[in-house]
Amino acid sequence: MKTLDRLEVNQVGEEIHVTAAARSFLHHQVRSMVGCLALVGRGQWQPADIRKALEARDRAALGFNAPPHGLYFVEATYP
Repeated sequence: MKTLDRLEVNQVGEEIHVTAAARSFLHHQVRSMVGCLALVGRGQWQPADIRKALEARDRAALGFNAPPHGLYFVEATYP
């Protein structure tokens, strides 16, 4: 189980910026979150579909992983 400390979604011109902060992430976790949010943004999923996918506790229930291009690691901070 992982806990997100912050998840922000902002539109900057034609771009959508997603900022995620946590102590650690699962493999492809951010790409999966962005992919699911993109499905909602395109009208292919309703917000309730994200809840159903999370409750399934099965990655196969998720939409798709966003492609890696356009996703950037910005920084790591250590206590």
